[in-house]
Amino acid sequence: MQIPDHLLTYDETRWMPDVEEGIWLPVLRAREKWRQAQDAWAGEHSLDRAEFEQQMRQQKEQQT
Repeated sequence: MQIPDHLLTYDETRWMPDVEEGIWLPVLRAREKWRQAQDAWAGEHSLDRAEFEQQMRQQKEQQT
């Protein structure tokens, strides 16, 4: 299984629109939303965080 590109590499332009108004540190909140989306995807595919990160590294290595 392949991790979707939007979860593989952080892109601020993808996540900033999801940040709620009035957030004190919106960039940090956007990263948190990215991380939460990664965790949700990993959970749907029965992966824990360490397994997800290992697969993410392998996928990135294959892309280079």
